[in-house]
Amino acid sequence: MCGIFCAINQNTAGCLDLTDTLKTVLNNRGPDVQDELRLDNILLSGSVLWQQGESIQKQPVIEGDCVLLFNGDLYNLEKPDSMADTFWLAKKLSDCHCDEEILSVLKVLEGPYCLIIYNRREEMLYFCRDALGRNSLIIEHNQQELHLLSTSFYSDIDQLSTLELPPLGLYKLKIDNLSSCVLYPWQPLNAYTHQQLITLDLAMGWKTIIKRTISPDWLLKSKLDFGYDFYKVPYVENHETLYENLLSTPQVQSALATFNKLLQSSVASRVQTAPFCRNCLKIGQNTSICTHAKVCILFSGGIDCTVLAILADRYVPDGEPIELINVAFERITAPNTADTQEYWNVPDRKTALQSYNELKRICPKRFWILIEVNVTRQELQLQLSQHIRHLIYPLQTVLDESLGCAFWFATHTVLSSARVALIGSGADELFGGYTRHRNAYRHCLGDEIERQLVVQNELEKDWQRIPARNLARDDRVIADNGKTARAPFIEENVVRFVRSLMPKQKCCYSFPEGVGDKLLLRLYGYQLGLRDAVLLKKRAIQFGSRIADKKQHAAQNSIFLKFNLANSLENTC
Repeated sequence: MCGIFCAINQNTAGCLDLTDTLKTVLNNRGPDVQDELRLDNILLSGSVLWQQGESIQKQPVIEGDCVLLFNGDLYNLEKPDSMADTFWLAKKLSDCHCDEEILSVLKVLEGPYCLIIYNRREEMLYFCRDALGRNSLIIEHNQQELHLLSTSFYSDIDQLSTLELPPLGLYKLKIDNLSSCVLYPWQPLNAYTHQQLITLDLAMGWKTIIKRTISPDWLLKSKLDFGYDFYKVPYVENHETLYENLLSTPQVQSALATFNKLLQSSVASRVQTAPFCRNCLKIGQNTSICTHAKVCILFSGGIDCTVLAILADRYVPDGEPIELINVAFERITAPNTADTQEYWNVPDRKTALQSYNELKRICPKRFWILIEVNVTRQELQLQLSQHIRHLIYPLQTVLDESLGCAFWFATHTVLSSARVALIGSGADELFGGYTRHRNAYRHCLGDEIERQLVVQNELEKDWQRIPARNLARDDRVIADNGKTARAPFIEENVVRFVRSLMPKQKCCYSFPEGVGDKLLLRLYGYQLGLRDAVLLKKRAIQFGSRIADKKQHAAQNSIFLKFNLANSLENTC
């Protein structure tokens, strides 16, 4: 993970500089090495967290006329393991002599990333987030400057129009003319993404010209029918019997075999890290052997994170611990007992302990470290008001506050030595885990075909919104603690496979909660040996950790995230 920053000053007599505060939050993301480059009226800065390659790769990288800032991880590349992704990509891009050749390079990239390319000869700037929008890139603009940066820090004097860059494709700007922008979209725009583009144009004061689509192969739509329908299976009260019946179906076994192959590959590549934990990685001490934990899992004990833990056990080196980090917030009302531990006995703590015991049973040779992070209300308000709210910016809802704080405190703990944090993001959107998916099915008055269509539309809507609702924000708050967030469920090939299945082959809302929602994933967990975690009901982290009150409305603006956002249009899309 890296902190990248690019600023263009439209007043050539002006001076570009990074404020100390902004430099600090960018360096938090990339604590291992920092560098910057000034070219005419452009400032490029990179802060690097070393995760792959033989040695730390400084940024920006200059190759010929190409200057590259890159934040992310690339997978399934034909390159030497000793070569950093950033250097490999800079070499590829430096050989490109036109936009078509740049698009050809981007079309085959897999993994979470955002990048900024500056062509010195053409004075042209290119920038993008990957098609799934997994990493954060913020865009800011005022009368004098344009900024592209991993994370911002709000200041009342900035008067910037600020929003998360929509991950629509590759943007192209001529730096001496910011009145228009070219977009090469990843895929044809729909109503939602078209509205995002309108919002961007309005905020930046330019007009976007849409060119041809990039169309990565994995994005091409396909429909798979394995020949089974969960709704045609009779429900039985004994859930183990129900799951055994479902798993005895050859068609279900075939779908799970494909899913298993894809998800294992995703996890295997995402637990690969640099050879040192965050504590051992110090300049001059790289010759020693580090056997501390380098991978942690943000762990509520639910089906998503517990499945990831079992798979991580298969690929993290033997003898190396895996951390399970569980966060609990001080109860607002005092418990009816003198036992101080009851202040932290929140729902997610209970399920984490339960699933922790399951992991010890299934993977007995692994040293699991369960880290219990307890956050007082005083500490929560202090960190939120002074620091975390700037990481969540430009978002400002109660939901953003709750989820952002939960992830920040979980990864902030000094008890963790890990540099990679596995998160279960995407599982609910892919497999139908939200209550609104169940409600869409139950409230539909049509026949079964119409009900399935309603569920499909609801799943699609959630999938479209996940970059803006979750991914960029989570990237900012987790990376602030020197950890790279990796989401194995949101991997190109996993996504393509699961989204190609029909809703009736992923979930079954005629079964009770905790059984039929995310049914295919629950069956997979059962197949891996889980018995308790596969029957846990979906519980949002903000309620499971007790950071939020159910009486709060998630979509309302948070008083702690209240900025003078007259010029920020983030919430209009």
